[in-house]
Amino acid sequence: MAITISGNGIVEANLADNAVTLAKMASGTDGEILTYDASGNPVAVSVGTDGQVLTSTGAGSPPAFETAAGGGKVLQVVQYTEATSYTNTTTSYTQGPQTGTFTLTNSSNKVLIIANFQGATAKNTAAGGYYKLYRGSIATGTALTGGAHPMNYATDPGTEIFDITTIQYLDTPGANTTYSIGITKHASATNGRIYGAYFNTNIIMMEIEV
Repeated sequence: MAITISGNGIVEANLADNAVTLAKMASGTDGEILTYDASGNPVAVSVGTDGQVLTSTGAGSPPAFETAAGGGKVLQVVQYTEATSYTNTTTSYTQGPQTGTFTLTNSSNKVLIIANFQGATAKNTAAGGYYKLYRGSIATGTALTGGAHPMNYATDPGTEIFDITTIQYLDTPGANTTYSIGITKHASATNGRIYGAYFNTNIIMMEIEV
């Protein structure tokens, strides 16, 4: 079939299907992708970087290579185990198990803390102790759980009640830190206790990507 070139150039009707091969296309940049702009004209999507994904930017705008959205992934899990028992005979928070330093991979990430421990009251008391979760040491740290979380207490003189307690808290420390459990006694109690000797205190720290 003869091709007629008019003053307007070669028109679509004069081109057979699949007539334009890759070799006949204009050269571009390695990694670019052809698409269309809002006017329907062909455009090239700029090359992304290693690990980026092709993302829709919405109607009327060509797609683009962007960094994949993160968040929700557990990056590391560290468990601290303490077999020591702690007793506090005052109404001020003190003592209690304290973890080693938890090192963040990114300061903006969150840390999920799950602590399990066994609390108890002293004998011959009518009230129990209390506990709080702290970021940092108990002496200088920040109480995360607030309030006064009570342990069970013995109502029968000469007995002792053991209470398995779980704390769960999602923290945003902003920097490497330690975590600790502070304990105190009720004003009417002899003391408050954490019994690591019978049931190990376990504090699990999980870094969550945001």
